[in-house]
Amino acid sequence: MKKRLMILGASRYYIRSIIAAKELECEVIVTDRNSEADGFAYADYHDVVDISDIEGSLEVAKKYAIDGIVPVNDFGVRTAAAIAEELGLSAIGPKVAEYATDKAYMRNKWKQTGVPSAKYEVVQSLEEAYLAVEKLNRWPLVLKPADSRGGASRGVSMVVSRNGIKDAFEFAQSFYEDKSVVIEEFLEGIEHSIETITYNGETHVLAVSDKVKTPPPFRVDKSVIYPTILKGEKLQRIQQVAKMAVQAIGINIGPAHVELCSTKDGPILFEIGARCGGGGTPDPIVPFLTGIEMFKEVVRLALGEMPQQLVPSYTKGCVYHFITPKPGRVKRIRGLEDIKKWDNILDCEIFVGEGDEVRLVRIGGDRAGFIIAGGETRDDALTLSNRAEQLITFEYF
Repeated sequence: MKKRLMILGASRYYIRSIIAAKELECEVIVTDRNSEADGFAYADYHDVVDISDIEGSLEVAKKYAIDGIVPVNDFGVRTAAAIAEELGLSAIGPKVAEYATDKAYMRNKWKQTGVPSAKYEVVQSLEEAYLAVEKLNRWPLVLKPADSRGGASRGVSMVVSRNGIKDAFEFAQSFYEDKSVVIEEFLEGIEHSIETITYNGETHVLAVSDKVKTPPPFRVDKSVIYPTILKGEKLQRIQQVAKMAVQAIGINIGPAHVELCSTKDGPILFEIGARCGGGGTPDPIVPFLTGIEMFKEVVRLALGEMPQQLVPSYTKGCVYHFITPKPGRVKRIRGLEDIKKWDNILDCEIFVGEGDEVRLVRIGGDRAGFIIAGGETRDDALTLSNRAEQLITFEYF
């Protein structure tokens, strides 16, 4: 009898993960609040339920008698943990899920355990924000919501003086019911994301990237480039700090997505997610880059099985590049279909079409599309990504 896996989230980004789970001969149940979610067509069963709705999701889990559950973004992390505890499934516990979806909690845990993270204050009001700025006594600063569910740099912006605090504070409070805001030092250096899987108490680092951000004041990923340019002791230190971050939060099984910055003082943490990196990270990026089928390993752990591979077989190059054309109303887009036919274009998509507005990029959802380019080396992947972006042209009314 096939095991049944429940995946929380069914947008276009997660189709490859749904397919990967089915390749393991699971029956796959997916949920999403969008009744027309693209991933529904690829699953065995689907229900229209908001993945942050614990009670509604639990009803679905019981209806299908699931054997495992996997969240694909932060909105589903607490839900998955609660359901796993209720049904005795393999997953992190609800308290760990809470720590991993709240920037204030995770920073407090890191501070208590001596894990290097950015200097910060947590505030609830604009008055408290101004007091926190005085206490931190440094510029620039970054303001962000304490609630980390949803990711994509929601509500995150940088300020260079006291004059920018009010707008940044209001932006940070505009996305979640929890109005807590984290104010932290801006870190100078190379920003990284690290993909890990923890099994039997050991955290394995699968991939380390370098990030390029959109221009300030907003802090949205423009490119995620693999592998990192850092090597030797510097790379080992990044990996060590990522493992420390995972263990301090209490993630004892499954994936984690760690974000940190390499500074002149060493690696300093931003945040962590108790799930795979977003979008195409677990598939196709990590498999192409390392030979590790990341999402399949996550599924195996969720089903209570042993992983098959947690050590890279090799390291290739890969670029997750986001398309951010100038704002305006789109008349025509050229080049995309040609690019999809190229060798080593692992995936690409444009999210806007004729008559749609290209917005100023303030959060991840404002980006117009993406290109995932692979190569034998990092430079090969960068060259291919750049060529592809140059071929895509936007015409405006």
